[in-house]
Parts: sequence; C-alpha cells; structure tokens
Amino acid sequence: MSKSIERDRRSVKRLRPEEIETLIIDTAFANLREHGFRAVTVESISAKTGIAKTSIYRRWPNKAAMVMEAFLFKIGPGIEFPRNPSYVESIRLQMLALAKAFRGPFGSMIKALLGEAQFDAELAEAFRTRWIAPRREAAKEVLQSAIRNKELRADVDLDQALDALYGGLYYRLMIGSGPLSDACVRGIFSAVMDGLRVRQPLVR
Repeated sequence: MSKSIERDRRSVKRLRPEEIETLIIDTAFANLREHGFRAVTVESISAKTGIAKTSIYRRWPNKAAMVMEAFLFKIGPGIEFPRNPSYVESIRLQMLALAKAFRGPFGSMIKALLGEAQFDAELAEAFRTRWIAPRREAAKEVLQSAIRNKELRADVDLDQALDALYGGLYYRLMIGSGPLSDACVRGIFSAVMDGLRVRQPLVR
C-alpha cells in the first residue's frame, strides 16, 4: 500500500458515517459523469476515497445501487413535485423541471444509464427500484390528490395517465425525435390533461 493511500485511509477514519457516505456518493458521481458507468467500480471508488470496499458494500449491495444512489442524490431535489394549490399545476411544473434536467448533463447521463441497463441486470434493477418506482408512486399520489380535489375525473387510470404524461419525455430523450423544449412539455401536458379533467356540464 502506498503512503498516500495509507494517509487517506487514516484521514477517512476521522470522518463521521454521513461524511463517508457523502464522499463515496460525490466520488461515484464524478466518475460516472467523467468516465461512464462501465468505468466505475467499487475498487476504483475505494482507491480514490481511501474507504474500504467492505464499508462501501455495507451501504450498497453492488456498484449499480451505489451509482444510482449518487445520481439520485444529485438530481433528485430539483425534480420533486412542488407545492401548489392546484395538483394538476404541480404536475405541469414538475414535468417542466424534469425536461429541463433532461436537456442538461443529467439527460446525457440518464440516457447512458438506460442504455447500459439493457445489458446489466443489476443496473436495470437499481434503475427500476431506485429511480422509476419511487417517482411513479409520488406521481400517483399527486394524481390521486387531484382526483380527490375534483381536478381530474374519478375514473382516471393512474398508470395509463403517467405513461401518457411522461412517456413522451423519455421517448424524446432516448430517440431524439425532437427537442425537449418547454413548448413540447406544455403540448404533451395539455393534450393528456384534456382527456383527464372533470367535464363541466353543458349550460343550456
């Protein structure tokens, strides 16, 4: 073991558990952004941080879970559903925030991760359980609140509604069929919501 690594390991011992986790996440994210998913390994993160591999594996079962945790830690706070008197408006604002994130470096990263997930079962599982599932459940809660608030019809199929609202964003991200502009988001949102809103009775 080199003197520099030995010195790093001594300094790591003085860190609190939350500081160790933040160091791992920051290092994993930086490596993911610079070199891509395939180049990131638990061994490389251990070498860069001076944190033992056993300590990393106590927190995450594999590198895919570690990488997704790092990705979510960085992008997650910016794409939460904002508080708004109108739940439907909260969905619109969140879609705009997600599209904005997709237009930047995060979009390139998530596109790469989705591509790698087709060939890496652990990454596919981490993507489903750590990215897709929690966000889908959060979106369902907002839709259910919109239904209770009589902003949307009571018979709305939540899964179909989410596929219609967000499928277009992911399609454009992955296929590049057109820009993920605010105008695009507003168009998708309006087209879908027109079919989901409570119909007002005709005045005769």
